[in-house]
Formats: sequence, structure tokens, C-alpha cells
Amino acid sequence: MEGVGAADLRSILEVLLLQLCDDHDLLRPVANARVAGFTVDFCWPAAKLVVEADSYTYHSMPSTFESDRERDQRLALAGYTVVRFTYNQVTREPEAVAHRVRLLLAPGRGSPGAQ
Repeated sequence: MEGVGAADLRSILEVLLLQLCDDHDLLRPVANARVAGFTVDFCWPAAKLVVEADSYTYHSMPSTFESDRERDQRLALAGYTVVRFTYNQVTREPEAVAHRVRLLLAPGRGSPGAQ
């Protein structure tokens, strides 16, 4: 799966999420990868996990809100788990974000309702 390097990230939130992965010793994802016909912010292909970095700046329009849901549904149908993290979550709750990603990357994916 092809992606881009850290220098080619598209937003400050993407940079912060990638740094969060490094800071918490998470496996580095493929950035801006093509998955099921979409360019996604981050993908861990082996875990079939997609993480989207959602800032209000780029995701506040009704049309974007609708297209994001369409993407999530089509990615889910392709077998991917899609999670979205906001700027506030990444900057104010980095440990919680890292914990959730770690659970999603774990074999068996943890239990439902896990933090």
C-alpha cells in the first residue's frame, strides 16, 4: 500500500497524529494511502484500520459531513474499521487516543466498550 512521507502530510492535525504514534510507540501507519478507492489520512493495512484526522476547519460543511459518512460506510463494507479523531482529542487527550489506537491494532481488537 502506497502512502506519503511525513513531509507530505496535508494538515497540522495529521502531523500531530503521526507524532502521537511516535510518542506512544505505536506502529507507524501509512499516511494518505489509497483504500477502497479513497485517500485516507492513516491506514494500518494488516489491522484493516483507518484513522481520519477530523478538524472542524475541513469537516464542518454539511456536504463534507455527508461524504464522510458515505466514505466510512464504504470502507466498512471493504472490511476496514474507521475511527475519527478531532483536534481537541489529539491535543487534549493524547493518552486516550493512543490507548484507543493501540486497542484497535491489537489482535482480537479488545472488548466492546473499551476506552
